[in-house]
Amino acid sequence: MNLNAVIVGHVDHGKSTLIGRLLYDSETLPEDRLAEIQRLLEEYKKRFEFAYFLDSFEEELKEERTIDTTRVLFRGKGGNYYTIVDVPGHKEFIKNMLTGACHAQVAVLVVSAPEGVQEQTRRHAFLVHMLGVKNIIVVVNKMDLETYQQAAFERVKTETSALLSSLGYSQNIFIPISAMEGDNVYLSSERMPWYQGPSLIQVLDSTEPEETGEKPLRFVVQDVYGADSERVTVGRVESGALKTGDELVFQPSNLRGRVNKIVIFPKEVAKATSGDSIGIHVDCVPSRGDVAGLYSNQPAAVTSFLGEVALLEGTLNKGDKLEMKCGTKRASCEVAEIHQRINSETGEVIGRDIDRIGENEAATIVFRSEPVVVEPFSEIPELGRFIITRGKKNIGAGVILENG
Repeated sequence: MNLNAVIVGHVDHGKSTLIGRLLYDSETLPEDRLAEIQRLLEEYKKRFEFAYFLDSFEEELKEERTIDTTRVLFRGKGGNYYTIVDVPGHKEFIKNMLTGACHAQVAVLVVSAPEGVQEQTRRHAFLVHMLGVKNIIVVVNKMDLETYQQAAFERVKTETSALLSSLGYSQNIFIPISAMEGDNVYLSSERMPWYQGPSLIQVLDSTEPEETGEKPLRFVVQDVYGADSERVTVGRVESGALKTGDELVFQPSNLRGRVNKIVIFPKEVAKATSGDSIGIHVDCVPSRGDVAGLYSNQPAAVTSFLGEVALLEGTLNKGDKLEMKCGTKRASCEVAEIHQRINSETGEVIGRDIDRIGENEAATIVFRSEPVVVEPFSEIPELGRFIITRGKKNIGAGVILENG
């Protein structure tokens, strides 16, 4: 099983250190990467920290900040693999979190034991909730700085529980950890005998991704390679299943074709199911961004949809023309109506039927667009999340509430 997880939390609460510890204890870190890190540490005379495992650029080591979103893969104890997205906590970099959270099945919220809930703790929690991440694990980090005292853990647990309850999270898991020392991350700790619960990796290993196999087939086209009889349409089955001989309809291209062959590289198979990345031989030529379904349960191409959006840069005005990205599709869109303005820290509605929203605000918005396949997040989450862009910048993200 491969599970996508996003690590969120306030700046300097230990997100990158936590991932570094997971990589180190799971023996996932390549030897050449470790050698490079040791060289940099010697050059800059810095104290060794696990967060340096994740630094993508040498400049970041000098600044002691992780600037860009980082994706890493590590192995759990039970053989599961996890794609972890580390997102920055700095206010000016929070928009990088959107890409990570838009693909996550579970969120790990890191809260510092000495500092407790801070501004970005609240905002990150709201954003992962708004983007439909249903599973959230809270790790109370830096317990070593509180001499592993239960009172410090309980104080942060109470504060964070109130925040999550206000967002609708009811069954939350709290784990006291020290990412720096390794307590309760990959290995259970003996320094906190008052805690008898699982380590972080044990909780992750027990997390099951939502089953999408019983839902209607939605195959998202990534690209088309070759020509004529050697043409292969490559993409991912986001929900449902397809088999050789199925009649597919591709939207918004409005094409129909029969599946002649399915390949899960490098092997030919008779059937593909949710989560499979495949190539199919089909007797039509779809385009990148098309979504296929069975002829008996076709996807609908719509020209308007209602979404809940978090804006992370600039302002958004009624009538603004933008681009949206859903699946592999990019489509032009326009802000038609702004129904509600929402406080992005509390989720409270603070305005109705308005003309604009500002940076770090959220809203429910009606978009008009060129034909695009989107699905209500409550029905098919994989096609229910989208990103809005202005020029080359990702300025916000949201979930589909209604399509059409």
